[in-house]
This record gives sequence, C-alpha cells and structure tokens, in this order.
Amino acid sequence: MKVVLHIHDLIMWSTCLANVNNLLEASEDDEIKNIEVVANGPAIKGYLDPDIGQKIDWLQENRGIVFSSCAKAMSNQDVAKENLLANVQVVASGVYRLVKLQQQGYLYIKV
Repeated sequence: MKVVLHIHDLIMWSTCLANVNNLLEASEDDEIKNIEVVANGPAIKGYLDPDIGQKIDWLQENRGIVFSSCAKAMSNQDVAKENLLANVQVVASGVYRLVKLQQQGYLYIKV
C-alpha cells in the first residue's frame, strides 16, 4: 500500500505528523510500503520550523518518509529552497504531484 498525505494549512502539521505515525504503527507486516507528504499553500512554511523539522528528519531517516514542497507556493510566499530542510524535495506543482502519485496507486489523505 502507498499513501500520500496532502497538507495545505500550516496549523495542521502536528496532525499530519501524528497521522503518519498512526499509519506506521497500525500497518501490519509493513503493508504500507511508501508514504509521501505533499505540502502546498501556507503549509510549506512548516519546512522552516525547527520543531517540525526535527520530527520530519526523524521520519525521513528512520522510516523513509518522503516530504515534498510545492515550488509555486514557495514562490508565492518568498520561500527559498535553500531555507527548507535539507531532504525536502521541491516539486513544480503540489497539486500535479498529488495527481501523479494517485495515478501511481497512492491512496490520498487530506490533512
């Protein structure tokens, strides 16, 4: 099973990360193979927050979770790539990334 979580609102980061952990804990026999979190809109600023960053770093290093940021939202909010967490991948369009992942069989969860 593959899952993509979509986060748009900055205030939803704690819920988003809790959902990721809940998925991992509930997954039997590693049935969830891939999880990606796609941030767009105001949520991209979560990638600038050191507290959120610590949790993201742990999930990336220990659980292989992928985190993506929308380049269009970054441009709209004057956020430079070099200010993001080191392992956040920048995608041209968050909504396009969501569509592509769903075409690849990812199940969609809106946070």
